[in-house]
Amino acid sequence: MKTWLTYHVQALRLVLSRFQKNKLSTFLICLSIGVTLALPSTAYIILDNLDGLVSNVKSESKLSVFLSENHNDTLVATIQAALKQNPAIQHVLFVSKEDALAQLAVIDANKALLDTLPNNPLPDAFFVEPKLLDVISIESLKNELSKINGVEAVLVDGAWIKRLNYLLQLGQKVLVLLASLLGFALIVVIGNTIRMQVLTQQAEIELSKLIGATNSFIRRPFLYLGALYGLGGGILAALISWMIILVLNQTVTEMAASYQTDFKLIFSSNYAALTLLIIACLIGLISAYFSLSPIYKKS
Repeated sequence: MKTWLTYHVQALRLVLSRFQKNKLSTFLICLSIGVTLALPSTAYIILDNLDGLVSNVKSESKLSVFLSENHNDTLVATIQAALKQNPAIQHVLFVSKEDALAQLAVIDANKALLDTLPNNPLPDAFFVEPKLLDVISIESLKNELSKINGVEAVLVDGAWIKRLNYLLQLGQKVLVLLASLLGFALIVVIGNTIRMQVLTQQAEIELSKLIGATNSFIRRPFLYLGALYGLGGGILAALISWMIILVLNQTVTEMAASYQTDFKLIFSSNYAALTLLIIACLIGLISAYFSLSPIYKKS
């Protein structure tokens, strides 16, 4: 065990010393890896934030239950009691037609139109917040509420929620395809870089084999080389993604403020950054392994 650990420490020191001698080329390789990884990681952060925003919007979605014209206070109280007792409903809010008209009158653009109306055309309505937000549950609740005596119509604007979900699902599929293609490109780039390292050190490798070095001993530094390339690229990718999110937030917060919300993009968590580093290291390690396999088979 001690000998095995010593070999790995020696290989790691050898790779770090080579990095120290070739700082610029090492930085440029890690930078190219970082830029490539920053694209899917930034897209993931944006999609993750948008998914959270859509979840919040969904929680505020409501069904509008409009009452018929011919009703009295007793019928309104009966309907309200039925809605509050319904286990599929989380919250109920009653808005009379007078209150609805007053809310419309607050907006200056509506005043001229409202002045031309002989009477109040708005109905009394209940705004219902369902507990379950899936399409089947909402449709079932809508049909149930439509059958209540005194209810004229039940409206639910679920189409836009579906569109948002479809767009997010499309974005996630595009992200997976983009990440797969870029991951394959990184494997090719890192693999070719390590092959070039092997060719430049061919004489040293042949000498090591003459004095008894095994293929595993020769391969070990190059495997560390690939993993450290990936680690360096992952660190730069996290920094680049953070900077991109920081720049985008300057516009996102201003746009959100115009909609009277404080939404902004958040650079996930330490767990996400750690995941990015692990993925980057694995890509580098896999690249090194496959680039060396045809040359130095496992002994």
